[in-house]
Amino acid sequence: MTDTINARIPQGELQGKKVSFSNTGGVFYSFQGIPYAKPPVGPLRFKAPQPAEPWEGVKDATKEGAEAPQINFINKKYTGNEDCLFINVYTPEWPPKSLKPVMFSIHGGAFVLGSGNTEMYGPDYLVEEDIIVVTFNYRLGVLGKYQGSINLSGMDYLQLCIEGSDVVPNNGLRDQVMALIWVKQNISKFGGDPNNVTIEGISAGGASVHYLMLTPLSKGLFHKAIAQSGTALLPACYVRKSVAQQRSYRLGEALGFNKKDPQALADYLKTVTPEQLVTATENALSEEETSRLLTFTFNPTEESGLGAFIPGDPLQLLKQGQFHKVPFIVGVTSAEGKLVLNDFFNKIELTKIDQDFQCIIPWDLCLELGTKKSRAIAEKLKKFYFGDKPLSKETLEQFVNLESDLLFNYSFYKTVKLQLEHTDDVPIYIYEFDYKRPSLFKLFSEVTEKLPGGACYKCERENIPLTFTRNVQDSKISQNCKESQLQRSRGKLAADNQG
Repeated sequence: MTDTINARIPQGELQGKKVSFSNTGGVFYSFQGIPYAKPPVGPLRFKAPQPAEPWEGVKDATKEGAEAPQINFINKKYTGNEDCLFINVYTPEWPPKSLKPVMFSIHGGAFVLGSGNTEMYGPDYLVEEDIIVVTFNYRLGVLGKYQGSINLSGMDYLQLCIEGSDVVPNNGLRDQVMALIWVKQNISKFGGDPNNVTIEGISAGGASVHYLMLTPLSKGLFHKAIAQSGTALLPACYVRKSVAQQRSYRLGEALGFNKKDPQALADYLKTVTPEQLVTATENALSEEETSRLLTFTFNPTEESGLGAFIPGDPLQLLKQGQFHKVPFIVGVTSAEGKLVLNDFFNKIELTKIDQDFQCIIPWDLCLELGTKKSRAIAEKLKKFYFGDKPLSKETLEQFVNLESDLLFNYSFYKTVKLQLEHTDDVPIYIYEFDYKRPSLFKLFSEVTEKLPGGACYKCERENIPLTFTRNVQDSKISQNCKESQLQRSRGKLAADNQG
């Protein structure tokens, strides 16, 4: 950094900075850690976001804001701060000469971890394409410990559902709308066009993009959408209200609250520290839920009444055509099911899964395990994908195909099919990403490298650098290598969608 720059928005004056590109030596301009809502602390915990207040003097916007409370996926330590509602703006020129398209990026992480900070979402490759890039943090949960199955459980400020109390559900998604409102009101001050905003995300970020297409609260706030490896129909990205309610009470019990009074439970949870909430959330799942594979604790859920974010079951909303008709890019990678393999090798005996295949059945089928129907469905799944072969290291490719279909591919197909029925005059572009790259993170095992098939989004850690840069890579990438060329081509694809 050699220079600082200043911008003025209705909240007050900001001081940003000039930044050198990580790989090319060019420059872009950065404003980070801008509050887009009031801190959701104290009485505002579990409440919808409120507009940010103005400040006096010049606010330092040269540093990123805190990420939401979570367990860091690398060192497994608690991190973050409840005061986390910050937004970052990156622009290729300063001062602005003309309004440029805006890319509004929503980070993924299963609704339980991650942030929009440059650790994973560096803007370099996108800003090079002459667009404005916006990233931000929103309320979410954390990555809990594994419990004999793949169980990413977390305390979700955003998804806590206690019907009969003053808790507002889906607040992390509401944070995203508040961030879009901030963009609508302020982005022109940074050279961005508020009438040319594309929302994009991967994994839970992709599901968030799709939820923003479904909610009436986001009308007019964006104009195009890109959902990568995630839609609102993903089994792991939605939970029925009744299930969410039960999990909320189990969370209270884990923290020492045993009454069935919804408002008393809400009041009690407001007194608990974020770290206590984070570490207790794994106990919100029932014994049956922990026996299933890839179970998330608190996910987006439907609402009712005025101001509902998700005004019904997402599947029914799509069937009824109740979504914003905007140009849409949606797709998957060619081997999404590799997501779960590392933990199978480290935590679960394959023979145990083979002997009790019911743990494969998605929870959203609402089947009680151990019943005649659940056993029959499990047997059909096993027969279709494995024939007469057992689940073992020799049949992992078949297992990847099964998990890819269950976790991602079917919901992708269903989303496209339903939206095509209601969008004759609006384009939908679909893709499959098939580039298989070496893992940039040494913490992953070599298992997936040896399997046939292509890419896995693997909680974004494999896929993000192909559009963004990040600061946690294990190695530097040459500008002329295939890796760098692919990164730039995906950056161009994202930017071309802005026109």
